[in-house]
Amino acid sequence: MGGREIIMIQGTKVDPVLLEPRSIGRCVLDECHAACCTEGVYVFSSEVSDVRRHADLIGQHLEPGRRDPAGWFDGETIEETDHPLGGTAEGTVVYPDGTHPAGRSCVFLRSDKRCGLQVAGVAAGEHPWRFKPFWCALHPLEFDCGVLTLAEDSAVYQSGGSCSRPQPGRPIPIFRLFEEEVTLALGTAGFAELEAIADTPTR
Repeated sequence: MGGREIIMIQGTKVDPVLLEPRSIGRCVLDECHAACCTEGVYVFSSEVSDVRRHADLIGQHLEPGRRDPAGWFDGETIEETDHPLGGTAEGTVVYPDGTHPAGRSCVFLRSDKRCGLQVAGVAAGEHPWRFKPFWCALHPLEFDCGVLTLAEDSAVYQSGGSCSRPQPGRPIPIFRLFEEEVTLALGTAGFAELEAIADTPTR
């Protein structure tokens, strides 16, 4: 974390880089073409089970060649060590994709560059992240060895999947730009606590 002093929020370690103001805005899908969905993602075992239970709903929102649940996850289970609570996870399958600039994409990415899991959640009348894997919804933030931080050192971030773009004007703190993601990680009370720290004048 570059020697910066870690902030403790609701028992979770937070990298103070999230307080750093930057002249950036959120990404625009028509410009980034879902660059963050080029590779697969590790999905917690509980999330895998949930997705499989709703396979009929989710499958109808995927591309025709990607609707078979047997081809959604790679079957290789790992122990998750970055998230503070740990757990087991399984990777999503990556398929060749002639519609994507990278030539490949996560099985759940549609040709319109929208996440099929997110589309399914909306179609079911639920939150867009209802079926979306935690790590996908959290991006471009991540937990690195238990510390919530910006994933700017990751290959996905550096190859165009930063979920942000330069935006001239008044800089905005990273945690405010990605308020939904920070709230996902810390909860509403945790976000408010981080906000209070950011608003406290320094001497």
